[in-house]
Amino acid sequence: MKKFFLAVLLAVGALAPTMSYAKGVPLFFQTGDELFEIDGAPTFEDGYSVGYACQRFALLGADVWTWDCDLMAINVEEFSAGDLDDEYKAELSQQYSLSDRKRNPWNHYGIFALSALFIGGAVLKTRK
Repeated sequence: MKKFFLAVLLAVGALAPTMSYAKGVPLFFQTGDELFEIDGAPTFEDGYSVGYACQRFALLGADVWTWDCDLMAINVEEFSAGDLDDEYKAELSQQYSLSDRKRNPWNHYGIFALSALFIGGAVLKTRK
């Protein structure tokens, strides 16, 4: 019964991120917007450059899934993005694909390490 209560408590804490953020409790998952710079992409004034703005779901900072990515003018330091002209955007999308995004190794490959830890832990638990 204690394990069930603990599982329910953890689920409520994980599914109520606004409550957790207000209390300063770090969460193990992240959702929302993420900005990715592109090496060699054109830069604009005020620190903006061409990059991708995506939605994400991540565990411990390692992206599990990114979706709804759009080529935009981004400023990573201010975490802001702006639209590009449609013609310019079409020209840039031929030069820069989604695979050109700059990502740190943990963000890009960390989910594989987390999966290996999870599977390894499950195997060790069943071996007893």
